[in-house]
Amino acid sequence: MDGVYEERGRCRIIWREGKRRKSLTLQIPYSPTGVKRAWKIREQHIKAFRRGDKETSPVQTFGKLSQTRLDTAQISPETRRTQKSYLNKYWSPLFQVPVSEIEYGDLLDLFGSLDKSPKTLKHILSAGSQVFELAIKSHWRTDNPARLYAKEVKLVKRKVDPFTREERDMILDDLKNNQHLFFAIRFYSGLRPSEAIALRWSDYKDGTFSITKGRVRGNEGPTKTKVDRVVPVHPYVQKALKAMPRQLHDSHIVTNQYGKAFQSSTRLSDAFSRSMKRLNIRYRSPYNVRHTAASMMLESGMRPAYCAKVLGHSLEMFFNVYADFVDKDESEAQRKIWFEID
Repeated sequence: MDGVYEERGRCRIIWREGKRRKSLTLQIPYSPTGVKRAWKIREQHIKAFRRGDKETSPVQTFGKLSQTRLDTAQISPETRRTQKSYLNKYWSPLFQVPVSEIEYGDLLDLFGSLDKSPKTLKHILSAGSQVFELAIKSHWRTDNPARLYAKEVKLVKRKVDPFTREERDMILDDLKNNQHLFFAIRFYSGLRPSEAIALRWSDYKDGTFSITKGRVRGNEGPTKTKVDRVVPVHPYVQKALKAMPRQLHDSHIVTNQYGKAFQSSTRLSDAFSRSMKRLNIRYRSPYNVRHTAASMMLESGMRPAYCAKVLGHSLEMFFNVYADFVDKDESEAQRKIWFEID
């Protein structure tokens, strides 16, 4: 009988194309959600047959075109891995559907109730959008439903919630060895996590760090913005560096218990979260360590343009993220000028 059935824990769909019965086992788990997606794919195949002979059509399925996109795109290995992960995890229900038959409503069904942040959802949609762009270039489509959907996703501005100086000092006193050094560098230099674990001793010279790379999942590449910069090293960090013994078999500054470079900053961030809990400090994402560095730079009187340069931001992005702190400082400065006018 036609419909959706279970086959070894996966969804199997059966439908008719004229007098012929067709069947296909999907790479979708047989679950209430999976069955709903399987019915949708089955409907897509029926629509495709009604619009023309699918088997003689040169149009590729979304899945095959996704693989073509990954194989031919001029992107970094890290970007390829990320996009492949998004496609396999979130776009797989459409893999067997001809790319020309996917409609905007199908994306609403897939992602409308997805419990992800707006930023993450945009990344997921971007992976599929690249496939639709390839379909447009191949004259299989004239529109890109993923791009249309992404335009409707409103990004939520990341809340800047810095730590106080007292909280910073408490946490740094609580953390030991490589954990202490990692967060001392981040609190006083504002480096991104990937930049801090990529630092080598050769990058530290004449009281500055040369920031030229980031380390993500064990792979080192350019910084997030692909712009190199020089960051002054605070005396507190210089003291911590002097106290940290160098590992003979690794040139990285921050190393794990085995003297090797960290593959990612996840374990260090976990240690930071545990420290907050021990000290009864209100929880904030460890990324607010970078925000703390920025806010303290501004509060100390450093110019926004120089702060942006140190943090590796464009000036526009810096003002967008730290506008409240800049406005506060500028208001106080302007008030002082007003009082001094004769």
